[in-house]
Amino acid sequence: MLKKILVSGVVAGALVGCTDSGDVNLSPTTISNGSGSGTGGGAGSNVCASYTESGQTFQGNFDGQDCVYGALFVSDSKPITVSSITFSNFGGKHIFEDSLFIGADVNATAAQSGKRIPQEGEGTRLNIAAGVTMVFKQPDSYVRIARGSQIFAEGTANSPIVFTADEDAMLGTATESDRGLWGGVQINGNGRTNKCHDGSPTGSGAPSTVSDFAATANNVHNCHVTAEGRPATYGGNNNAENSGVLKYVVIKHAGFEVVDGDELNALTLNAVGSGTTISHVQTYTSQDDGFEMFGGAVNMDHIVAVNVGDDSIDYSEGYNGDIQYAVVVHTSGANRCIEGDNTGGSRSDAFTPTTKLRISNLTCVTSNIDENAGTNVSAKGDSEGPLFREGAFFEMYNSLVTSYATSLASNECLELDDSEGPETIDAAQAGISKASSNVIACGEATKVGADAANTGFDLVNWLAGGGANAATPANTNTNNVLITGSDVAASAIGSVLVDSSQERDYLTGSAIKNGAGTTVFDQSSQLFDVSSLGSIFKKPTYLGGANASDDWLTGWAVGFDKPLTP
Repeated sequence: MLKKILVSGVVAGALVGCTDSGDVNLSPTTISNGSGSGTGGGAGSNVCASYTESGQTFQGNFDGQDCVYGALFVSDSKPITVSSITFSNFGGKHIFEDSLFIGADVNATAAQSGKRIPQEGEGTRLNIAAGVTMVFKQPDSYVRIARGSQIFAEGTANSPIVFTADEDAMLGTATESDRGLWGGVQINGNGRTNKCHDGSPTGSGAPSTVSDFAATANNVHNCHVTAEGRPATYGGNNNAENSGVLKYVVIKHAGFEVVDGDELNALTLNAVGSGTTISHVQTYTSQDDGFEMFGGAVNMDHIVAVNVGDDSIDYSEGYNGDIQYAVVVHTSGANRCIEGDNTGGSRSDAFTPTTKLRISNLTCVTSNIDENAGTNVSAKGDSEGPLFREGAFFEMYNSLVTSYATSLASNECLELDDSEGPETIDAAQAGISKASSNVIACGEATKVGADAANTGFDLVNWLAGGGANAATPANTNTNNVLITGSDVAASAIGSVLVDSSQERDYLTGSAIKNGAGTTVFDQSSQLFDVSSLGSIFKKPTYLGGANASDDWLTGWAVGFDKPLTP
């Protein structure tokens, strides 16, 4: 059966020697103190990661099968701050008794005293070899990459890199209902966020003529936003920054509530720049969001979110980035496939930088399960499609939103909502937000929450090119199709997705039909060519995230081995 993780058993060949500059030492050693806490190793050759700091060598404990790293090796209070460290594929797992914090965090107080905020590549470089499994034993443990530090986790389809909990990798007790067994992965960058003031009249915070993004006497910028989780800082003026590479990576069972009311996401990208590569990455069975972007401009391609408890893709705070090829499947309780906000509640939607996602080739399969209802429930809300609100802008192309419930029963599958002001629908009326070549096959296809200034906005007509009334002026939207109401009558998920009783449906069907069996979208002629929009976008050949001729999830993505059951 496909979709099973394959872990390589190949032992890394060349191991790098230690230097006095603080580089990692992965040469075999016989250091042994019997502590198992991360400052020594077991008897014989030790293949575990190590580093030298202030003349002292710290190394994981090799138990003959796996490497174990205690709080003396790395923790939330003892981040690794040497120039680089590598976790090799030696055939076993890397197990962490505490968090894996990489790089020194420089907050506002430290920066004001003159300490430099590390910029791209000036912090610690974390290297993780293909096929490695990183295991976290404590529920409040997580991976944090500080500003200026980088992560290079480059797996392959045959040897993906896995971040997961002890209950999954070691005990074998974790099931799909086990969300939030550990924290997740957080990357902090020096990109822009509208929680810092840009010096314009509509900038965030108190009115100012000085931009927090501009260089100061002591530093390259004065932007310092506190991240979710334990205190850490993100934000700056470099939306092109490179925070590393995540490629063929699976993050499982994440999203623990680290502090009261503060749950980590499977993958949090805080002001991460466009120089970063996020490609072929999956979040599976997380308590909070799957992929969340707070500001920055990171782009992504070929991403997967399965059984995410809250929003599968979430963006806000001035994020401006592109995504192509995304598969989102709500196997049970969940919230939204996409949730877009600009500033969040109680802050003006006019704050800049404004927020805009451009996405092409999304498949969003909802479940029609409401909050706290059904099996494997979510307390985060009802299972829904994309929601754009609070001043968030968007462009959506070549995407398929549907439901696997009987007769495609669903909650709203596309919603535009004015909140904190009329900016979201204003952008749709002005042509800033756009949608073309999308198919929405749902019982409740659309929903609008319009500000009083936008009374009369007609979302269905807007999708069809507009012109219905003054609140819905003509636009450039084309080839959007709604399969809903009477069009659904005899229809099931097999009218838009490849229907398989053996595994979960996510592949777009060769023909998109309504309930009467009539083809309503021609994938050979009605797709929107996004290749001119930006370097990440390629000319599509099919609707949605994947199809039978391009099943890029095969061999590395997980959670597709059971059929979807209404």
